[in-house]
Amino acid sequence: MSSKLKAVIFDLDGLLFNSEPVWSKAYDIFLKKHNTQDKPEYWDEITGMGLREAVKLMIDKFGLKGDPDELTEDWRRIFYEIFLKEKDVLMLGSRELIKDAKKQGLSVGLTTGGHTEVMTRKMLKNVGLLSYFDLVVSSDDVQKGKPDSDVYIYAANKLNLKPGSCLALEDSVNGILAAKAAGMRVFGINGGKKTRQELKKAGADKVYRSLSEIRLEDIG
Repeated sequence: MSSKLKAVIFDLDGLLFNSEPVWSKAYDIFLKKHNTQDKPEYWDEITGMGLREAVKLMIDKFGLKGDPDELTEDWRRIFYEIFLKEKDVLMLGSRELIKDAKKQGLSVGLTTGGHTEVMTRKMLKNVGLLSYFDLVVSSDDVQKGKPDSDVYIYAANKLNLKPGSCLALEDSVNGILAAKAAGMRVFGINGGKKTRQELKKAGADKVYRSLSEIRLEDIG
């Protein structure tokens, strides 16, 4: 874990993009469409989980009916119908931190459990950030999504880097668990005090309220 920092890897939903409110709306529409009763006791477990894994959990625990892959794509379609109409979707400090990382010669990557690589690239292009990213990885590209480590191990391999030289930025417990299991340093970023405490407990090396608080020049 003492390796010199060579890459910063961003999560997408709730970290880079302010998309969690949209996911919440899409979630309600999705459940209603599929005649499935919500179970709030599983919200914490689902948050930050790969979408495919969340659907499988809902099939198991909620009684959701259907093919997991088809259900995942349907949930995504509902999300995009809402999200692609939104404006000012970037989280505070995200653009500045990405540019700062590039100025310092760091590789910049992104991992997401909620979107395909193609759609993620479209979302980044829409906000003028795609050119800054050396790598975009979807949990669709690996066997298991977050909280498993697959997506981060895959990202490090694609960057030809050891996990210990990568810093992951995550807003959820499942994301923290995934990055730590891969052997990366990981910062937790969340506006909620209680959630920051949970991120720290899950293993985050440091926690912040906003991306705007992070100074990469202070990281060895």
